[in-house]
Amino acid sequence: MDTHEPETLKLLIRELTQLINAVLMQSPELRSAIQGIEEKGYQVDLMLASLTRIQKKDAENTSETFKPGPTETDQEFLKTLRIRWDGLSNS
Repeated sequence: MDTHEPETLKLLIRELTQLINAVLMQSPELRSAIQGIEEKGYQVDLMLASLTRIQKKDAENTSETFKPGPTETDQEFLKTLRIRWDGLSNS
């Protein structure tokens, strides 16, 4: 593993976060909704809960090992949002 890899990854994730924020703030609907709330005398602090999962690609991640549906990480994230997954299971 390259000693600079973790730092490079942090920078890339920071850039991704900034791009997501920029895209959201370009939404006329979002700006309008925020402006409407502010006109009523409230301050809006937009905080988004996000989970970004980054995994190293390897030979084990092939189509033969792919299992449809949410992973354990996905299920934990959905649980924090109080979303129940009722997908079909082959187990």
